[in-house]
Amino acid sequence: MSDEIERMIATIGAALQQRPDYPYNLIGLAEMVAARKAPRRAADLAREAMALGRDDPATLVRGRRLLASLIPGYHVPMMNDARRNAAWDAALRRAIRPGMTVLEIGTGAGMLALMAARAGAAKVVTCEYNPVAAGMARDLAARNGYADRIQVVAKRSQALTIGKELDRPADLLVCDIFADGLLDFDPLGAIADARQRLLAPGAPAVPMAASLCAALVDWRDYPRAGHIDAACGFDLSPMADFVPTSILRPIGSAGVDLVSEEVELFRFDFAQERFPPSDRRILPCRAILAGEANTIARWIRLELDDETMIEARPEPGAVFFSGLTMTPLDAPVSVEPGETITIGAAHDGRAISTWVERG
Repeated sequence: MSDEIERMIATIGAALQQRPDYPYNLIGLAEMVAARKAPRRAADLAREAMALGRDDPATLVRGRRLLASLIPGYHVPMMNDARRNAAWDAALRRAIRPGMTVLEIGTGAGMLALMAARAGAAKVVTCEYNPVAAGMARDLAARNGYADRIQVVAKRSQALTIGKELDRPADLLVCDIFADGLLDFDPLGAIADARQRLLAPGAPAVPMAASLCAALVDWRDYPRAGHIDAACGFDLSPMADFVPTSILRPIGSAGVDLVSEEVELFRFDFAQERFPPSDRRILPCRAILAGEANTIARWIRLELDDETMIEARPEPGAVFFSGLTMTPLDAPVSVEPGETITIGAAHDGRAISTWVERG
């Protein structure tokens, strides 16, 4: 924390204390601190203000609005996801042995670290580059009685070293930094680095592998969100090149009907020390319904261990914190049952693209 920001807090805070609406205006000071790129200090001020103004709804709402802006919005639904929690808890209980040192990459607010400690790990070293989330992970570890076994480091995993953050190479790797697109947060780079520098030889990983799957779908919202040519009597066709190639939707969204079998685009085995920097594949995809395919839907699949797999496969009414990535086609494709459509897929280690090959 810079001395300049602390002087600003002291000066403005002293002036605000003379006002009857001090807690509400203290949130304003926290917002100023956040704008100065000091999110952890801003979070501390906001929580202090909310404690002082706990009987004032306006203060609480303003405080929550600021705090929610300081960490990604997926943390709350992810930590509340019963299906995800049950799968991870079971896999970690199977993987962890007494005396183990566990390395976790990207703890967020610390749910998996708590599970690992509860499962019997002697030490959990977990990293989180978002300082506000890292602070919350420390708070939750202490609140739940695991402060002596969970060490939260507010760094990226590539900045950890043996002999400093880790006393010795870890016996188990835990990593769940897989966004809807699988590669968005660079899990391959982080896992490869950890296996080469921070893990004991042959140390297992949870998950043991991850895949990106895809299927052709008839997406009801395609005419509105996935395609544009004309509207209100105007020629809008030049806008077609600006249609996003990645549109996110919940897995249980109505109007997402699979018209083909699923295909596995890419699978990454986390026992490996290195991953190909890029890849491109052409995959046959068999239609299962007569109809129109207008979109490729993609979703992640995590093989936690030999017994447990979780995925964001689209199913009517399903709930899961991870969602679908919709890639609208330039034009719908008519399909018949048993017909083969060819899907192309490519990745550069950070992002994945999909398309339908033209005949």
